[in-house]
Amino acid sequence: MALKPRYVFGEAWSIARSGARQTALAVGLIALSLYVPGLFALVSKNLDRLSAGEEGPGAVLTLDPAADGRALAQRLAADPRVREVRIVSSDAALARFRRAYPELGAALKDLEEAPFPPTLEVRTQRAAKPGASAEIAAAARSWPGVESAESEEELGHRFTDALRIVRGAGLLLGAVLVLAAVLSVASAIRLALDLHREEIEIMRLMGATETAVRAPFWLHAAAEGLVGGTIAVLLLYGTYRLGGMLLARTPHPILSLFWGSFLDWRTVALVPAVGTVAGLFGSVISLARSR
Repeated sequence: MALKPRYVFGEAWSIARSGARQTALAVGLIALSLYVPGLFALVSKNLDRLSAGEEGPGAVLTLDPAADGRALAQRLAADPRVREVRIVSSDAALARFRRAYPELGAALKDLEEAPFPPTLEVRTQRAAKPGASAEIAAAARSWPGVESAESEEELGHRFTDALRIVRGAGLLLGAVLVLAAVLSVASAIRLALDLHREEIEIMRLMGATETAVRAPFWLHAAAEGLVGGTIAVLLLYGTYRLGGMLLARTPHPILSLFWGSFLDWRTVALVPAVGTVAGLFGSVISLARSR
């Protein structure tokens, strides 16, 4: 019996109809198994956005509005451990904030004065020893015109560690849930095999190859994974839009930082692809045990 696409698609549709409840359950589990790690990926992407771009400063000095920023910058630049000192005025800080967080920046457009004090951003030499930023900040706290000086070195390390934890938790939880989805698909295929056992035996007696017998089940399982992955993407986008609308109504200075943009197209395309592979793998496992 030759393997014809029309036959494969027709049989796959028949399998889905004969076990509609099992098919719906498998699709739902796949969607859930990809939705949860997708949320972790969404948060991780926005955390990446906070740390994206150029290297962050090693220390930040907050100045009194009347202080001479250029003189203080020259004093800092004289330290051999300092690679660069950047003067950030109040207006420049406000403009940077509006570019990075347009949702929150719009709420500040009617202010007559910029709400950010002038600062000096200090970047240390790449060869500087660990803790150099903290030493520079500690020394600068006693300078006239400096309201506060904080080292960003330890904060950067903690932020990177937190980002790794979020990613690791998402990957671990995603792996566990995808495994559960694979087993669910395998169980659904097993039930479908039982329902179509007589039909399969007749096909084999008529000379059908194993590929012709199994191909509809492969297609059915892969379609379950594809549909489940697509539903997961739609749920993720719906969650993102809902969160965006809620934050637009009542802006939150912290939550808005973690909800600034949706997943990139590569990740969006990867979710249904992973679902398809998971469904296909589940069918392969089930069919291999049915020999």
